[in-house]
Amino acid sequence: MNPLDTRPAPETHDGPPTPVPLLSVRDLRMTFGSGVRAVDGVSFDLRPGETLGLVGESGCGKSTTGRMIVRLLQSTGGTIAFDGHDLTRLPPRAMLPFRRDLQMIFQDPFASLNPRQTVHQIVSGPRKLLTRPQVIELLERVGLAAEHADRYPHEFSGGQAQRIGIARALASGPRLVVCDEPVSALDVSIQAQIVNLLADLQDERGLAYLFIAHDLSVVRHMSDRVAVMYLGRIVELGSRAALYDDPAHPYTRALLSAVPVADPDVEATRERIVLRGDPPSPAAPPPGCSFHPRCALAQDLCRTAPPPLREVRGRQVACHFAEATP
Repeated sequence: MNPLDTRPAPETHDGPPTPVPLLSVRDLRMTFGSGVRAVDGVSFDLRPGETLGLVGESGCGKSTTGRMIVRLLQSTGGTIAFDGHDLTRLPPRAMLPFRRDLQMIFQDPFASLNPRQTVHQIVSGPRKLLTRPQVIELLERVGLAAEHADRYPHEFSGGQAQRIGIARALASGPRLVVCDEPVSALDVSIQAQIVNLLADLQDERGLAYLFIAHDLSVVRHMSDRVAVMYLGRIVELGSRAALYDDPAHPYTRALLSAVPVADPDVEATRERIVLRGDPPSPAAPPPGCSFHPRCALAQDLCRTAPPPLREVRGRQVACHFAEATP
């Protein structure tokens, strides 16, 4: 046991051991102001070394979910368990031992880097976790050079700045990294480089990723499983192959129909599903299924009863009529 590890031991129970997910989220909720339900009962598990993609339209609660998991936001309901430890209501001081295991890569690298600090100061952190040789080694691993350690964030391109953000996230030796739209602010050619870097680092270090994005092509490349969010709720959760090859929720089918296909013959014959209207406001969600105002399958039951996540064709789907999808 590491003598510097001050985290409490997880609870033990009699009987045969059961596998414990690295991260277990149950009924997670966040309500802002006077009733804006940004996240409305999200539940999922994340295994060690796994990538769970979290996708959906802007404003569906993806980033809020990620920020609650690393405790940058305090949830208003539900539980967050990391490696068997309940983090949900831990005070800031009690959270400190877990901070090194939970890190985050942000969408806008420049907004997340202190412009008054050098790269060395940013990566080594306020507690100076790394020596200068260790900082340089980490910078070189993410594709930067030793001389970059003494420069400031404004001296770098967007892709280079995101590499600094990745190095900072890795400095503490985390086990779980929340990647919040890590490539959406970058040029397409740079996106591929960053995605490949993240995949290589995961293989080397056994990292688990919660990969938040709206680009379904990137999510398909990165993820083992995918969760689709709509208006604060997960509406479909399953393996990458299940969701991309055989989507069961009408919303998932609509999202995937908008993803371009390289083959022009296939693209010409694909059905394009156009959703009606705009997403409802999280301040005034519709009764019943939150997707029913835009859903072609909606019936009277959808307007009155919220559908629970249930097993359909090998994945979880929140739809009363998921079996009716082709």
